[in-house]
Amino acid sequence: MGRRLPDTPGVPAQKRLPWVEAGPAAAKGGGAAPGEGSLAAERVERGRGGDPGVPDTKDCTRGQCKCKRRGCRSGVRGTTWYLSLWSPPAASVLGSCLQPAPAQTPVTIVLTPPSPAVGGGVSLAPQNPPQDLLSCSWYRSATTDPSSRILTYYPGPPPVQTNDSAHTGRETAGPGCALHIAGLRLNDTGSYTVDIQSPTSPGLSTVHLPVSASVLGSCLQPAPAQTPVTIVLTPPSPAVGGGVSLAPQNPPQDLVVCSWYRSATTDASSRILTYYPGPAPVQNNDLAHTGRETAGPDCALHIAGLRLSDTGKYTVDIQSRTSPGLGTVHLPISEMLPKPTVTPNQAQVLESGTFTLTCNSSPRADTLLWLRDGASLTPSDRLGLSPDNRTLTVSGVTRGDAGAYQCEVRNPVSTERSEPSTVTVAYGPDSARIDPPGPIDLTLGSPLTLSCVADSVPAPSYRWVLNGTDTNKTGTSLTFNPTTLDHQGMYECQADNPITNRTARASVAVRVTGTAPVAPRPGLSAGAVAGIVIGSLAGVALVGVGAYFLYSRRQTETPKETGAPVLVYENLPPKAGAGPAQPGSPPDPSPTYQTLQPRQQDVYEELKK
Repeated sequence: MGRRLPDTPGVPAQKRLPWVEAGPAAAKGGGAAPGEGSLAAERVERGRGGDPGVPDTKDCTRGQCKCKRRGCRSGVRGTTWYLSLWSPPAASVLGSCLQPAPAQTPVTIVLTPPSPAVGGGVSLAPQNPPQDLLSCSWYRSATTDPSSRILTYYPGPPPVQTNDSAHTGRETAGPGCALHIAGLRLNDTGSYTVDIQSPTSPGLSTVHLPVSASVLGSCLQPAPAQTPVTIVLTPPSPAVGGGVSLAPQNPPQDLVVCSWYRSATTDASSRILTYYPGPAPVQNNDLAHTGRETAGPDCALHIAGLRLSDTGKYTVDIQSRTSPGLGTVHLPISEMLPKPTVTPNQAQVLESGTFTLTCNSSPRADTLLWLRDGASLTPSDRLGLSPDNRTLTVSGVTRGDAGAYQCEVRNPVSTERSEPSTVTVAYGPDSARIDPPGPIDLTLGSPLTLSCVADSVPAPSYRWVLNGTDTNKTGTSLTFNPTTLDHQGMYECQADNPITNRTARASVAVRVTGTAPVAPRPGLSAGAVAGIVIGSLAGVALVGVGAYFLYSRRQTETPKETGAPVLVYENLPPKAGAGPAQPGSPPDPSPTYQTLQPRQQDVYEELKK
């Protein structure tokens, strides 16, 4: 029986030619003699592995056949026979049934420039490529071993380039299946093979690429060196969720291709994409592509939907025949900072003590500042900061350290300040004073108010003492109205701070002058006093009534009884010369009286009788 031959390297499966069995001898191993082309018989079971170009019909009789399309199948014992042909460019035609397949044509490859140098570029251009070119593959070797394949190019439209394991990021394919290599290195020297697939003119060829070191001299032109590339970020401080463009400055006019890497090197595993400007720009995404990166004119890289993980180094490799370039830039991604908070280890601290404040904020803050009452604080012998500035320690606390503390965090895209956290310093009282100062002279019944003043935090409690005896009076002031001499003496104010356990005292002397009224007998109730008053008033009233009665009785006694002369009054006649009253004139309203002379005693007696 025949056996299936392995695929012939470089020959497409669809181009293997069928060979129709010419007779029983062929089934026994008959066929072309050794050395006549490489003709072998291949047995293929019906319906398995046949050439796709051969129809599944039979038109063979009596050991001979008529060829349909490009082959036929034999009906001898249900077996189909094919001959796989691999021969030099001129294929042998054996028998009237065989149609020759298009042979792979040797391809001439032209190097431009013919003597490429390190740092420059080169084009490997197959000459006279077929018009019906389907695809072409380039290999970095003298064979078409898949491990050495650089890329496969499909002319399109639109043209598509598929990079393979031997691609370094510097190779691109173009019209006519030309291979362009930029940024040449010495290790690019070697054999390069192109495999052209075409229905009519497949081709296979190898060329040697020599890469020479640059020689400075009058006879040789130095290869263009890679120019450092400046990359500008827009915006300069990108934020999470936003976008950014990384734009190489002054890209060369003859830009061939550029590649972007998510690292500080051009390691293939970190390559994001390769961009081919051309009339119809092409972007080939690579391993480090996340679906958010695109390339644009002048090889600018655009990244959308930024994340904190996008922070890092980015490198661009620009390939140009005259000005190849390489540049790296750091891309910082910032987040909008949340509002920080301040936590004190104690809200109230004793004078000369120590306290700490902690700023709770995002670790993404670039700058952290401390403020007291809105003014920035700077480190000193008493004010210490942790290495990350997040903890403020104040030692040897003074009264001036009390206030509202805040922390402020900043990054390139935001600034946030915490709410105030108040710290109080407990101190005092160091002293106290009483207003008005003494000695004070008072008269009985004159009110007096004494005020006590003491500086202390928290505010002290006050107590008043008179001549060493607690008055049970509290508060900052004491008011009294002296009615007896008992209100005079030494008044003392005691100011006490329960936090510092300190007490301050102040005293003033008060003297009372004047006569003290009789104090009510002790032990009498208010009702008794009222009864006494009412009784006294009633006694006074009785005395008055008695005096009036005696007086009235005395007025009614006779002169005999009293021994005093009795006055008698009578009307006197009008005076002479007064004349009679004139008619029509009003009567004289004022009568004339004269003193009556007292009569004799006996007259009174007679009247009495």
